[in-house]
Amino acid sequence: MAPRKKDQKSAKPSARKKTTTAPQAASPGPTFNNQYSGNTWGSTTQTYARRVIYAPQPDDMRRDLSPWDRNEMVKKCRWAERESALFRQILNDLCIYVVGDGIKPQSHTDNPETSRLYEEYFARQSKRIDVSGKSFYQCQAILIRALIRDGDAFALKVVNGDRAQIQTIEAHRVGDPTDADTPSDCWDGIGFGKFNEPIYYNVYKSDGSSKKIEAQSVMHIVDMETASGSRGVPVLQSSLNSIQDVKEILELERRAVKDNGDTNRVIYKGSGFLDDDAASEISSNHNSAENIASQMGGKTIVLESTDRFESFESKRPNSTFVGFLAALEKDICSVLPYEFVKDVTAAGGAGVRLVTAKSARVFGKYQNVVITTLCHPTWGYVIGQAIANGELPDDPSWNEVSWTTPKSVTVDGGRDSANDREDLRLGLLSFSEVYNQRGMNFEEEAEIKAQNVRYLLDLSKTYGVPFETLSNLLINTPPGTVAQTSTEPQPDAETETSS
Repeated sequence: MAPRKKDQKSAKPSARKKTTTAPQAASPGPTFNNQYSGNTWGSTTQTYARRVIYAPQPDDMRRDLSPWDRNEMVKKCRWAERESALFRQILNDLCIYVVGDGIKPQSHTDNPETSRLYEEYFARQSKRIDVSGKSFYQCQAILIRALIRDGDAFALKVVNGDRAQIQTIEAHRVGDPTDADTPSDCWDGIGFGKFNEPIYYNVYKSDGSSKKIEAQSVMHIVDMETASGSRGVPVLQSSLNSIQDVKEILELERRAVKDNGDTNRVIYKGSGFLDDDAASEISSNHNSAENIASQMGGKTIVLESTDRFESFESKRPNSTFVGFLAALEKDICSVLPYEFVKDVTAAGGAGVRLVTAKSARVFGKYQNVVITTLCHPTWGYVIGQAIANGELPDDPSWNEVSWTTPKSVTVDGGRDSANDREDLRLGLLSFSEVYNQRGMNFEEEAEIKAQNVRYLLDLSKTYGVPFETLSNLLINTPPGTVAQTSTEPQPDAETETSS
């Protein structure tokens, strides 16, 4: 039997096998087949009406953020801190609400007495924990400010005699060595191992020399946003252009307002505006510039029939200027809501709660960063060193510690308290969580309340006053006032009724 001839249908697929391959990219990376490419995504469409976005190919953040770019960001952010009131207000708000009067530890060992010893020892050491004499809570405020402004900060573990201390280091003190070629494992002052873990930090001294410090002796306070990053990016770097625009616009507008305010009246000559030589022309009519100024107290000024003498009406600033300035300031407030930082009335009634809740989440985020990168390592270093020196008893759970943050921001304390009581009743919250939200240590507060109850019980036995009566009296009597009791005998209820 003769072989069957291939029909045309079976021949067409072989013709479609020819595909066009995209040219090889200059940068290393995979090569893709562009058979199905071609404006299938709206975000990739390029037209004459829409400008082309020139951006580098996706790469590791470590190489994408060059040391020069990061240093330039830090330089401009520090300039903005000095020159921009709004930038400085954002930094102040973050320091106040994230750290406040300090993020404080609460030990959780199996032995309450041991926990108390740990907390008291850390409190004593915290008063001068920095080698320069600053307290631990001052260091928290400094480092959170540096984190937001510079992108990251550092704290070195220092042994001063037998005392464990820290040394705060700002971002510009960590960089690549200059006395020799930068090692291949070092990027922007950080040396990395084969698993992308930091193994050392190159720290500059005040004399310009640098020293490599082991990573275990360095606390890197950073909010890393990418898995491949090495250094932090200043949080407000995306607002720098708007900050500069606001400053320049305000300066120009301020200058225009001053110039317009200095111009009171204008003489319009028939031949044009009054120039520098007009004084001689006016003096011929016995009206010099000085004479005109002296004649303005309700007196008549004689001018030529073609001349006009009018008051100058300033139109600066424009009515739309405030709205335009607010739009730029909203762009600057990329960390906290504009309504929280600048104008809470712009949020409206219900919007205030959303703004407050969003701000509280931002504060909580940076509190976790400070606790994870600074507070917990410092506790482990200070308490661990004291245990090693025999100053504190050893406990298997010595490093079990929680941290009490400042009171959460709120707009309606009464409503929040009612919600907390309901959550406690339903078991959705614990007492520790409720107290922590208010910046209070539950164990300390519970002990104080127990002491108060015991005191009231003893007081009720001493004076023969029922405990409930005494407690109700204290609750219903405002502090600083004296309960008014009558010394006159009260009529008996039965006698009064019978009469």
